[in-house]
Amino acid sequence: MEYRDKQQILLRDVIEISMPNGPELARVVMLGESYDRLDIDKEFIDWVLSEKILDHDSIVVEWVGPNPLAHNKLGIAPAGDYMFTGISEDIVLVRRGHA
Repeated sequence: MEYRDKQQILLRDVIEISMPNGPELARVVMLGESYDRLDIDKEFIDWVLSEKILDHDSIVVEWVGPNPLAHNKLGIAPAGDYMFTGISEDIVLVRRGHA
C-alpha cells in the first residue's frame, strides 16, 4: 500500500485527511492488505476480523486530536474512535510514527 507520492504506508504513520471542515490528523492503526495492526481495542479488532469488513486497499485510522466526526445528535449513531478509509489523494503522509 502506498501514498500518492509512492511512499509505503506503515503502521503508526501520522497522516492528514481532508475533512469537510478542513484537514485533520490521524494515525494509521491497521492495514487492509495484511490486517497488520497496532495494539488497539480488542472488541473492535474482533469485530473487524469476524466480519472481514476492511478492504484490501483500505486502512483504519484513529484521530490524533478530537474526533472531527463527533456529534450529540439524537437518533444518529455516535462516531467511534476509529475510521475506515480508502487510500486516496486526500491522504497525505505528515510524518512517520515511532514504535
